[in-house]
Amino acid sequence: MNIVEAILFQCRINPDALAVCVPGGKIQSATYGQLERMMNNVSASAAGLQFKHGDVVGLMVEDAIFHIALTYGLMRLGVITVPCRGNVLPKELNAKAVITDSIQMFENAGRTIRADLNWVLGSDGKAPVDDGAQPVEMEDICRITLTSGTTGTPKCVPFTHRLLIERNARFDYVYGPRWPQCSRLYCDLGLSAAPTFRFITYSLMRGTTILLHGDDVANTALSLGLYKMQHMATSPHGLAQHVKFYQSQSLFRCDLDHILVAGGLLPKELAEQARASMSHTVISYYGATEAGSIATADSRLIADTPGAAGFVLPGATAEIVDQAGKPLPAGTEGVVRVKTQNLADGYFGDPEQSKRSFRDGFFHPGDLGYLTREGLLVITGREETRLNVGGDKVNPEFVETVLSAFPGVSDSAVFTVANELGVEEVYALIVSSSQMDEKALRSHCEARLQRIFVPIRFIPVDRIPRSQMGKIERPALRALAKSRLGG
Repeated sequence: MNIVEAILFQCRINPDALAVCVPGGKIQSATYGQLERMMNNVSASAAGLQFKHGDVVGLMVEDAIFHIALTYGLMRLGVITVPCRGNVLPKELNAKAVITDSIQMFENAGRTIRADLNWVLGSDGKAPVDDGAQPVEMEDICRITLTSGTTGTPKCVPFTHRLLIERNARFDYVYGPRWPQCSRLYCDLGLSAAPTFRFITYSLMRGTTILLHGDDVANTALSLGLYKMQHMATSPHGLAQHVKFYQSQSLFRCDLDHILVAGGLLPKELAEQARASMSHTVISYYGATEAGSIATADSRLIADTPGAAGFVLPGATAEIVDQAGKPLPAGTEGVVRVKTQNLADGYFGDPEQSKRSFRDGFFHPGDLGYLTREGLLVITGREETRLNVGGDKVNPEFVETVLSAFPGVSDSAVFTVANELGVEEVYALIVSSSQMDEKALRSHCEARLQRIFVPIRFIPVDRIPRSQMGKIERPALRALAKSRLGG
């Protein structure tokens, strides 16, 4: 069995059931029967382009349902799909092509192929004829996800059919009993994010319904109620946007059974507001594209431990070690390393980076933290992004949490800049819904931060650059600040 076979089975036994909904999309919904016809049309179009088993093909298609049909229609032929994050693909992919509905060219791709909705809607939808093509096996790579964390350097994580199926099987217990009992999921993590692909695959293989983020929050909120969504997967940044919407729009009611928050640490204040306005159950999740699920917990159980990510899951191991790789006792901060039963083998086409990140049977995600005796994993920062100010170090997320707690601040990001004496000082980018009172904001920070960590400059911006997982793209912060300050 492979993933596509399982999805096509659901299409045949449940053709009238709703598979995917995207409010405001060019294609706003698709039943399982419609999805099968779209996948059939994609397979026929791809065969005409002479794609073959094992080819790597990038995808940059804005319409979500079109993107989904392309993904599984190509996977059916044994083509490896890569959701693009920009117009430059890593060289190690050796991509044969990029399929896109945009007007741009792509570097490190054999060719750029323009696609439109005729790919999925313009043919008869009949299943492609089996012409003796190489069968798709469980051990075949079907998907490559580009992930960079906070470094800005793309790394290629390959997934086989088996790896994805085995990781998704863990959904039966990693979030407690609520997740497998629900059949309608809303996800707003972005099409290029690894969890989104897993959630879409999980839903379609079960014959359930997935709702993806629409053209605006109001349309999405209407769809949550219309389609009676039961659970949500989002990032802390995404959750904050939803919370603010429901707090400001009293006519909208949110009846989600539970919310899963991934892609970053869940602040206590955000969890409390989400429980008050959206769902009584908010679950913190910690994992990595390379390793899968590592730790989870109901946010109420970890609220009083700053940086708590969750309790380490069965089948996963988290260790805290020193710089030499020696394990440290409980409660001692050090470098986090993790492993699971479904750990990736390494990065596609990059043995050197694989050796650095996958060592001694563990994956090193670049986090700092500690473990309690009860198995609670607490993240205190990142090895590469921790701010060093005059010899004192602080996690930038800690400063950003303080900034975002100030009334009117909807988002923030901090970084350091060396002054004329070569001393690093903290700068802050601020997104504010109203005129920023810098004096009050500074007083707010001084009451909650060591003076050395209080930003010396607050720079208003329209938005903070973030990945589709909601993580701040830190390499872009200085350039954004420079453009706002005129160099």
